Amino acid sequence: MKEIWKDTELCVEKELIVPICVKDSHKMEDAQELLIPKPAYIPFTTDGVARFTGKGSYVVLDFGKEICGGVRLITRDVKDIYARVRITLGESLTEACSSIDYKNATNHHAPRDFEADIINMSDLTLGQSGFRFARIELLTQTPMTVRNIYGVNTLPHFAREGYLKTDDEKLNEVIKTAGYTLKLCCQNGQIWDGIKRDRLIWSGDLNPEILTCLYLFGDNQNIPNALTALRQSTPADRWMNRIPSYSAWWVLNLCDYCRFTGNDRFYQENRDYAATIMKRINSFVAEDGSFDFNEDPAECMIYFLDWPTHRTPDAQAGTASMLIYTAKAMLQMEDHEDCREICRKLQPWLKADAIHKQVRAFQILAGRREPGDAEFLEKDGAKGMSTFMAYYILKADAIAGGTKQIEMIKEYFGGMLSRGATTFWEDFDLSWLEGSGRIDEFPEPGQKDIHGDYGAFCYVGLRHSFCHGWASGVLAFLYEYLLGVKMLPGGKHEVEPYAMGAYRAEGVVPVPDGMLQVVTQNGLVEKEL
Repeated sequence: MKEIWKDTELCVEKELIVPICVKDSHKMEDAQELLIPKPAYIPFTTDGVARFTGKGSYVVLDFGKEICGGVRLITRDVKDIYARVRITLGESLTEACSSIDYKNATNHHAPRDFEADIINMSDLTLGQSGFRFARIELLTQTPMTVRNIYGVNTLPHFAREGYLKTDDEKLNEVIKTAGYTLKLCCQNGQIWDGIKRDRLIWSGDLNPEILTCLYLFGDNQNIPNALTALRQSTPADRWMNRIPSYSAWWVLNLCDYCRFTGNDRFYQENRDYAATIMKRINSFVAEDGSFDFNEDPAECMIYFLDWPTHRTPDAQAGTASMLIYTAKAMLQMEDHEDCREICRKLQPWLKADAIHKQVRAFQILAGRREPGDAEFLEKDGAKGMSTFMAYYILKADAIAGGTKQIEMIKEYFGGMLSRGATTFWEDFDLSWLEGSGRIDEFPEPGQKDIHGDYGAFCYVGLRHSFCHGWASGVLAFLYEYLLGVKMLPGGKHEVEPYAMGAYRAEGVVPVPDGMLQVVTQNGLVEKEL
């Protein structure tokens, strides 16, 4: 069931989702009535309703997929005119049945555990979060009958939408899930990092999100809106998101967006700001390649590529390689002395030893060409992958001549799918699969809770986001290498697929001059229109 409404220039689709099953209930009568699709209006009769019989009665519903929005309760009768309920939302079944602070459950960014009043004969939409499961508990003695409890899913509607499909169903499920993850995070004309927690715009995290967004939807206002919001909130003499490397990521985002779309006007509007960032970065890099951004005690993440490499011996090499990668992206747009200086002075870092795959990946992306690089990235398959860094690891592996990208994708992203994921997560480690259950089931005795028992850094336990836009970068990689569509400066493109096995792929990509249709087989182009 769908409703369409417009918000200024943004077309937003509201999808009403009927729950697929009742996961648990107590002191309820006819809870299964909630699974039957019915017209969304308040009825005059009491036919086909579910009944909360009194205080403590509750129901736990599974809506079958991740939702960005709230729950809509269509209530027939409340005996004493109003009742009070507690609504708990969750991206996993465990989270929906958890109180604040249990295994780090929170209300950060978007309340997922709250109380509300329900009125007799009412149609109310409550809450705004990212969730798949909802627990509704009656807190007052007053019985209450409910005709419908819908999940209300808010999705952007883009003027153009591409697609990609292959002859491998597991790979298609990864493609579908990555695309849906990104689409859910395109909210309010921006690109959020997550829909439950991290409803923010993080400059570094934005890069794989922008790439996926461009391949799926082409040029759209969400991207310049996000870049402009970051610029307007960050004076040129401050680090973006309080992270030096995230100022560089903003420059990379600008270059990627303008290269893909050919939007020279937007580039010219922002080039001085970008140049100021690169000049400031260059001022901190010594002739011997050493650099230290710690000019302000308030800056807390001086060498930062990503969380797993933060404060490790890899942190400086990873940051330096990312800075070279950004400088080279800007040099594709125009000649720039500070970018040339950054590349020259930081060059020695490309040969530094690396422990983490993402650091070696950025060394390769920045220009490193050494024997054994592909073997390093492909060692132990998808072990060492991360959702944020997947695009860069996979791309670097292809550049280095590796051939196991599809195997790694199916192993890593397939691992999340095997545990019931309908969107891809803020982080995931293959070791979490051992002894853990699914997110749509309560853990058995002795079984690990893959949501509540794992996570790290700022995303420990149930605080962990299970719909994070940066995890969609795997789709951008598949467009770029399996389908072979690579964007060139000026909004131009070339089609040059990379042989990763005997796969057939077909897709449509929104490009500046229309919709590009491509079919490839075994790394060769069969059709390009």
